[in-house]
Amino acid sequence: MNRLVSTGAQFWCWLENQRPLKRASLKLALLAVVVLFALYPNPVLLVRQLGHYLDTESLIQPNLPAMPEINREIDQLIATNAPALTELKAVERFVYRRIAYQYDWHGWWNLDYWPTAAEVWERKREDCDGRAVLAASILRARGHADARLVANLQHVWVAVGTNELMGPMADKNFRREGGKTVITFPALKTLLDSLAMTCKFPAWRVVLMLVTLLALLFHPSAETGRFAMLCAVMLAGYAVFIDWCVRRTDRDAAGFDWNFPVAAALILGSLVIAWRTAKQAAVTSPASASIGL
Repeated sequence: MNRLVSTGAQFWCWLENQRPLKRASLKLALLAVVVLFALYPNPVLLVRQLGHYLDTESLIQPNLPAMPEINREIDQLIATNAPALTELKAVERFVYRRIAYQYDWHGWWNLDYWPTAAEVWERKREDCDGRAVLAASILRARGHADARLVANLQHVWVAVGTNELMGPMADKNFRREGGKTVITFPALKTLLDSLAMTCKFPAWRVVLMLVTLLALLFHPSAETGRFAMLCAVMLAGYAVFIDWCVRRTDRDAAGFDWNFPVAAALILGSLVIAWRTAKQAAVTSPASASIGL
C-alpha cells in the first residue's frame, strides 16, 4: 500500500513538471481512459457498437434460423382474419414474454449495446433496443417490409407504417425516413428522463469518473485535507442527484424538483473550487506557471 501511495505521489509531481500543453493533454487522455473504462469496459464491444450505430439495418434479421418456430408460436396468438393491428400486438406480446428485460450494463457490461436479432434470441434477455430489434425482424419476416427502429436518448421502439409498438414515445431523435437516417436534438424532458436513468447504472462507475475529474482539476495542489472535503461535498451532491433520479423515474417528481439544482450546485461547486485551488497552487510553483489543466 505504501509503495502504491509513493508511486502516486511521484506521478503527481512528475505531471506537475510537464509543459502546459503536454500536461493538459496527459490529463485529458487519463480522463478519457477512465471514462471509457467506467462506461465501456469491453472495448471490442464498443467498436462493434459503433458499427451498429452506423448500420442499424444490419441488426434486423428476418431470415433468423429460428424464425419459422417464432412465427408458428405467434400464429397461435392470432385469430383467423384478425386485423393487422392485432398481429402487431401479438408480436409485441411474444417479444415481451420470451425476452426478459435486462439493462445493457448488467448483460453486456457496457453502457449501451444494440445487438443483432440473433444475439437477442440466443441470450433471451435484453433491454428496449434488443427487444425492438427482434420485434422488427419478426415483423419483416411476416411481410411488414416497412418495420423499422425508432429511438430517442431514453428508449428504442418499432414503427410499422403509421403504427408504433414496444412503448412509443413522442420525442423521436433517431428514425428512418425514405431510406435515410434522421437524427434530431432531444427535447429537455427527454434529456432529463435519460439522465434520471443514471440511478440504474452502477454507482461506483459514476463515482470513479467524478473523483478522477476532481483530482485532475485539483492538480497540482497537494492539500489532502481540502481534497477529501471536496470529495465529500461532491459525493453528497451525487447522493442528492440519485435521489432526484429515483423520484423522477418513479414519477414522484415529473416536474420541477429542487433536488436537481442542489445536486448540480454541490457537484459543480466542488469542481470549481478544485480548479481554483489548482490555480493558487500553480502561482506558488514555478513548474506550474500556467493556469488551467
